[in-house]
Amino acid sequence: MLPESEIEVIRNEVKDEINNLIIGCESLDMELAFKVFSKTSDFFMIASNGYYYDYQTFFNNNKNYLDNCSEFKLTTLKEEIKVLADDLVIVSWIYKAIATLKTGEQDIWDKAGATFLFKKIDDDWKVINYQESSLPPERK
Repeated sequence: MLPESEIEVIRNEVKDEINNLIIGCESLDMELAFKVFSKTSDFFMIASNGYYYDYQTFFNNNKNYLDNCSEFKLTTLKEEIKVLADDLVIVSWIYKAIATLKTGEQDIWDKAGATFLFKKIDDDWKVINYQESSLPPERK
């Protein structure tokens, strides 16, 4: 069992990584947003549509979408960071997202969920598994 002080340090490190993901998405900077995801064959993602993606496909899908956005806003509604070991953390994240498309339309996800499995690799926290849950966005 890890001491509470070490658990708190790990939580803060992982929280910083999630914040960078949010900043990257909101600034439409996919390189920054995706720094948190492991670019190795260890990574996989399961999307809301039930598809299984490797890193490159996941990156390309998100880049293609954000290239059509003029603005993207994420709001955290709830977040839980659970330290499983000194090198393994699971994060449950409930959020709202609003994407403003270059056409002026907006895609709105009132509530979506994501689960991240972080592993410490070479002194960096990287997501090796990611799963999203949401209904399709409402387009306005």
